[in-house]
Amino acid sequence: MKKIRLLLDMSVTEESAGILFALDHVKEQVEVLGISLCFGRVSLESSRRSMGGLLELLGWNTEVALGAERPWRRDYMLPVSDEDVGQAINGLQIDTDRTWPVVSGEDGADFIYRKLSEQGGGKILCAGCLTNLAMLLERYPDAGELIEEIIWCGGTWRHAQLQMVKDYGTFLDPEAAQYVLERKIPLTMCPVDAGEICYLTKEEVDIHMYEKEPVLHQFNRLMKKRWCDANAELPLGQRRRPLPLQDMAAVAAAVAPELCGREMRYGEVDLEGRLTFGMLVIDINNRLNHRPEEMNIGQLVQIDREKAIRKFYMDK
Repeated sequence: MKKIRLLLDMSVTEESAGILFALDHVKEQVEVLGISLCFGRVSLESSRRSMGGLLELLGWNTEVALGAERPWRRDYMLPVSDEDVGQAINGLQIDTDRTWPVVSGEDGADFIYRKLSEQGGGKILCAGCLTNLAMLLERYPDAGELIEEIIWCGGTWRHAQLQMVKDYGTFLDPEAAQYVLERKIPLTMCPVDAGEICYLTKEEVDIHMYEKEPVLHQFNRLMKKRWCDANAELPLGQRRRPLPLQDMAAVAAAVAPELCGREMRYGEVDLEGRLTFGMLVIDINNRLNHRPEEMNIGQLVQIDREKAIRKFYMDK
């Protein structure tokens, strides 16, 4: 079976770390060509340390590049955390202090372009802001022809439902997000609220509670830590809130698109509004009457949850 060729472009948090575990769960089907890192809610240095520990645990000999450490165009930058994913006492147990075995001397844009050129193209799964991709497409205009699809953890379905107007993937570097959208490259958006249709119950999280195999054991620790965080505000005895899995939904869209349903829509980032600057606005009902060829986002709207969580978590 021909493997799916995939590049990862990401900031490493507890949420995005789930992407690596889910991909490792189906490693017979996927070839990770390389990983480019970017700033996000955590610093680039934090992502570097976390990725080193994760690669050692997974046994991946994957080349990695350090990408953007600040936004593409603007000087203003939100404060970032310097915590590693292995610092929580009840979470991942990985060593983030070891020397990284394989690091490219290129920046993120050059690295991605070289990897795509060597392979004749591929998909890019982006978990975080789109800074590296904006730099890539500005520096190498032909790169868009090599990108088969961008699968992006960003945006939201219904801002009011989440009581929010900005998702971090857009707001951390809105100019970069808009620039990538304008390139009209096939893009599947896995929004923040994809967790409403892709999630794990407590019982499903605990399926690997007594697992001794190191990777599955750590995968379970990561999922249980995230489930506990999602339920932390609820009283004891009422903690039944499912764990939302935007990361796993993105992996499903990249590796098993037959499990996913999406709708083509038009969207753009507000770069001028005083109150809504940095908000990705999706014309869900096409009130602006865009033609089919103008639709620039394939929005994930449904997923076969049971098959997805079996494939990427529960099955051994």
